[in-house]
Amino acid sequence: MPYYPETTVILGSTRIIREYKLPPNAIGRAEVNNGSTVAPDTVLLAGAIPSEVIFLDAVKLLGLRSAAQITEEMLQVPVGEVYESGVPLLINGKGRRAKKVVTPRRARFASLEAGRVLLQTDPQPVEVRALMEGRINSVSENRVVLETGGALIQAAWGNGSANYGTLSFAKEETTREWLGLEDLEDSGQVVVVEESIQTSAVFKEAIQKRWRGIIAPSMSSALRNEARQLRIPVILTEGFGNLRYSAIVYNLLETNRGRFTTVDAVEPSVWRSERPEIIIPTGPSARLRLPETNVPVVAGATIRVTRLPHMGRTAKVLNLPESPVTVENGLRVAAAEVQFSDNSEIAFVPLANVELIGRPLDAPSRPQS
Repeated sequence: MPYYPETTVILGSTRIIREYKLPPNAIGRAEVNNGSTVAPDTVLLAGAIPSEVIFLDAVKLLGLRSAAQITEEMLQVPVGEVYESGVPLLINGKGRRAKKVVTPRRARFASLEAGRVLLQTDPQPVEVRALMEGRINSVSENRVVLETGGALIQAAWGNGSANYGTLSFAKEETTREWLGLEDLEDSGQVVVVEESIQTSAVFKEAIQKRWRGIIAPSMSSALRNEARQLRIPVILTEGFGNLRYSAIVYNLLETNRGRFTTVDAVEPSVWRSERPEIIIPTGPSARLRLPETNVPVVAGATIRVTRLPHMGRTAKVLNLPESPVTVENGLRVAAAEVQFSDNSEIAFVPLANVELIGRPLDAPSRPQS
């Protein structure tokens, strides 16, 4: 029976397609056209989030008997825009005796239906930016789809923020309790912290140095709320606790040192499918393939081990025995025979302890004796 493990995409070069939407309750529109090329700071969608709704009886205020008497000539301003207090929306008549519908305070003129004016007050402007270069391949009123190519690392946790900058590495200072940063610029850096975050000193350093993002392997769960309050993204590649980077993740980050990097630290939720991600874009390319997801483990697949004693190691699946296999802890479980990438060691790993990394299949092979 096929086994479908979770897929955490960790690829040095792949096709990346991402959908952008306005926040819930926001009303707005797309600001780009289909097929256009965008930069990281390009505004894809713009709108506003209202905090209160006001209804005005336009029929009564205009001195009419029914909504059918309201004509286009009475409408003074376009529907859908934000207007300051005292702006006439509709006028019936001329001169001082003209009847008017006026905004009671700053509000968005949302609609005029059945003789009622709907206003949304105190609108908070909101913009959704691309955060990376790419090409727009789909546009609707409140949805934009962007395509690019590059390296993609899906992570375990994020604090809910997003930003972009130059990928840089912090250096561990053995004489101090926190990780300092001496060789980087004052801003514009997405910083890879090489050790687990166990104190809030890293956050203070990030604020002082104006980092644009923090990438770490793990973090003490006690710092979760503090990390969520930061205005810059914090992303954990492995999870909470005192975990080190998986070799495949660290090597991919190290290979792209100094490159433009986007950090979208989506906070995981059971109500959404998005994952926190590190994207190092290179631009759209028709030669790149999408990651392999929602597929079973088969011979030739590349996997990453998620639990001890081989946690974080990557390997190629050589064989999937039909019968349970006895593993290191003495249990007989469904397992895969794998060959590790770092030293060619062959071992059996429980299927419950593996995840796919989105790489297309390699031909299975055994070392020559």
